[in-house]
Formats: sequence, C-alpha cells, structure tokens
Amino acid sequence: MGKKEKDIQLGKDAERFVNDPLYTTAFKETKEELIKMLLQTKISEETERDRIYITIKALGLLDEHIQSVINTGKLAEGQQEFYADNY
Repeated sequence: MGKKEKDIQLGKDAERFVNDPLYTTAFKETKEELIKMLLQTKISEETERDRIYITIKALGLLDEHIQSVINTGKLAEGQQEFYADNY
C-alpha cells in the first residue's frame, strides 16, 4: 500500500471515528465539563486554572489533528481519482 492509499484509508478511518456518536458525545461533554471547571475556579487557584486551560487547548489540538488527517485523505483520494481519469 502506497502513501496515497494509506492517507486515504486513514482519512476514512478518522472520518468514521469523528462521526461515531460515542466520540461526538464524549468530546462535547468533556469540553463542556472542562469549561465548567475552569469557570468554577477561585481567583487564588491560578495553577488549577492553567492546568484546565492547557487541557482544553490540547483537546482542540487533538480535534485539529483528526480534521487534518480527514482532509489529507480527501485530497489524496481526489488526486488518485484525477490521475485515474486523466492518465
């Protein structure tokens, strides 16, 4: 399996993953809970607030990476179709 085929398969796997109800529910509820925890910190709990903030940012980075894998797979699939049709 070549790189394009691997990218296509990873993209399809990632898309199935993010569309799975378990993932979407878990991601949404985790983010909401972290935001709630962040808003409930006391002014004196700077370290705890920073920890929660970093966790929220990491959750966003994870989502961005998965979306990037999906987009890469779609681009690879488009290139594969283009070359199949034109060469």
